[in-house]
Amino acid sequence: MTSHRLTRSVGAPAPSPASGSLSSGTPFRRLQTRPLNQRRSRISLGRLANLGLLLVELAAVAALAWWVYTSIAEWRSLAEAEPLPAGTTETSWMATNTVLPGGHEAPSQASVPAHLRALIQPTAMVPLPTAAPGRASRLVIEKTGVDAPVLQGDSDEQLRMGVGHRLGTAGPGQVGNLVLSGHNDIYGQVFRDLDRLAEGDLITVYSRGEPFTYVVKQKLIVEPTDLSVLEPSQRPIRTLISCYPYLVDSHRIVVIAELSH
Repeated sequence: MTSHRLTRSVGAPAPSPASGSLSSGTPFRRLQTRPLNQRRSRISLGRLANLGLLLVELAAVAALAWWVYTSIAEWRSLAEAEPLPAGTTETSWMATNTVLPGGHEAPSQASVPAHLRALIQPTAMVPLPTAAPGRASRLVIEKTGVDAPVLQGDSDEQLRMGVGHRLGTAGPGQVGNLVLSGHNDIYGQVFRDLDRLAEGDLITVYSRGEPFTYVVKQKLIVEPTDLSVLEPSQRPIRTLISCYPYLVDSHRIVVIAELSH
């Protein structure tokens, strides 16, 4: 049996790799391909961009939901708050309040952050009010350089303008507890150096130009909820109250003085 073998004559050129086994008239054409790494990098960048946009949208939705929640909670708290009944006197304050005056909280009861306190300007002192008989109108403490008007009441509004005389407490020179409160930092520093007072120092309270001198007997650091310093007294004493320590305001400093005869 005769076998047939295909042979290539010596010197004949080998098929070109570029043309392969296809002739020049073939209907197929070579595909232009891109490197696989380049395609993968473009896909990865696109996915990262989409993920970033998704995170931004989720954060915006979460912030909106939190704002709605806090607004509803605040609205409910305001709606549920009951005003004080008509005829409520200052003597019932200890039954309805649990914090001493002289703190730095604003009417919204939101504490001012420490890093923002430098932006708050102290309120200028108001002219001396015309005091009614038996009411304090001016406080002078020579040791600390205090010469401030005394307003009736110790709410945030009064304490922003000067020293507040607690309604329902004794008047200057009277038997009882004359309670005066003031700020020491963000809304004025009328009692900034109250901690410098020591036993024997003098404090003068004026009523219609008549001075009443008190001698410091005691200095205390108490919790804001310690209301014992507001209790009436059988002696003519005067109690100064302010927040303490400076720019921390976690406690109250209380200075008790007795009328000098």
